[in-house]
Amino acid sequence: MTLKEKYNSLPSRAKSPKAQFIEDLAEKCKTSPTTVRLWVGGRRPDALRRSVISEYLGIPEEELFPC
Repeated sequence: MTLKEKYNSLPSRAKSPKAQFIEDLAEKCKTSPTTVRLWVGGRRPDALRRSVISEYLGIPEEELFPC
């Protein structure tokens, strides 16, 4: 499951799980929600943040961020 697929699998609502997902990842990675949205859109985070996201979500990095 890619990062985008993980995001798309979450339901949409006001203060939705998707918005919470973005905020949680931004906080965990010490970056802005805008940056996380760029990652969800396909931009690759740096290696350290890919590792942090992979560990946090429990999904292998290679699956979240395919080449």
